[in-house]
Amino acid sequence: MPDGAAPASPNASALAATAPAADEATLLKLSHTEVENVRLVLVPANVQDRRGRIVKGLSRDDFRLYEDQVLQEIKYFNVEDREAIEVAFMLDVSGSMRYAGKLEEAKQAIEYFLGAFRPKDRFALICFADEQVSWVTEFTADRQRFLERLRVQEGYGQTALHDAVAAAPGLVQDAAAGKKAIILITDGIDNASRLGSGETLTLARRASVPIYSIGFTFIPEEVLRRGEIQTNLKVLERFAEETGGTMYPVRDPDDLKDSIARIVEELRYQYVIGYYPVRTRWDGTYRQVRLEARHRGVEVRTRKGYFANP
Repeated sequence: MPDGAAPASPNASALAATAPAADEATLLKLSHTEVENVRLVLVPANVQDRRGRIVKGLSRDDFRLYEDQVLQEIKYFNVEDREAIEVAFMLDVSGSMRYAGKLEEAKQAIEYFLGAFRPKDRFALICFADEQVSWVTEFTADRQRFLERLRVQEGYGQTALHDAVAAAPGLVQDAAAGKKAIILITDGIDNASRLGSGETLTLARRASVPIYSIGFTFIPEEVLRRGEIQTNLKVLERFAEETGGTMYPVRDPDDLKDSIARIVEELRYQYVIGYYPVRTRWDGTYRQVRLEARHRGVEVRTRKGYFANP
């Protein structure tokens, strides 16, 4: 099943109760196969004007959606800003985050995020360091319990940033539904990953949710090789771009608060658009998705595609 897709199937117990003849059973099997191949692909999107302001109030007719250059019919459209959101925070707790108080700033940033959330919103905490990517709290609306677990996190070990990003889509999709996002908070250093950036990008493309990256840019020179910070921040930017998110570089606390406010606004006013692909064969290939707005002077940001897994 592809990321972001939901199959529809007949009631199995009802079929069994009818006890059809052989020919009928064959027809039912064929019918079942046809239904299984009709899957709704969801495309979360944000629209901005030339000044970077969120564009609100668009309707289904204001969009055109293409899969591999073929126009698709939009069957699902939702822009309800009161809908609850679910956010998985992926926090870098590696040793390099201890420098210049970055880990403490990251914790404060997450607390600031929670202050902008509504009672029905849910959040989860996933931490990574060395070769470990692990849940600290599953999705919950219990702020007190969440904050207790967040505050005791300490920095240790090396950073396997690529491995963490590669694991994120599966972790989040297995646990949450509806409007959701991954918020990755890191200094961008990677000194322990087994996967390269190319392999990680392929895995990140499996995410049906946007990955927002907050990248600390103040890193002592002794921690980095020459030019490494630019490379890693560009990698974070590419992850975000492929999934419909944004990368925000952070140089001081004001940058951090501005980034948080922006991400929350984008999630609140996210357009969720769905379609049934013209091609009904699910062969595991990667399919490019392009969403356009009919209005001039606006930019649409969304996932670049999905894998049509059987």
